[in-house]
Amino acid sequence: MTPLLPEELVAKATEVVDANRAAGRRIAVAESCTGGLVCAALTEVPGSSDVFDSGFVTYSNQAKMD
Repeated sequence: MTPLLPEELVAKATEVVDANRAAGRRIAVAESCTGGLVCAALTEVPGSSDVFDSGFVTYSNQAKMD
């Protein structure tokens, strides 16, 4: 599969996934201005479902307050 994101970004996401896997942690993110880019990068990593639990993108002020 051809990666959708820059190689450097996927490499950093791989570091995050590997470190959290080694520590036995799960990952959840809440994004706003990144618009889901963190989730996209993490899920580009094969096997990221071992550690990635969920992500929320709340961009508008109303969604953030809700």
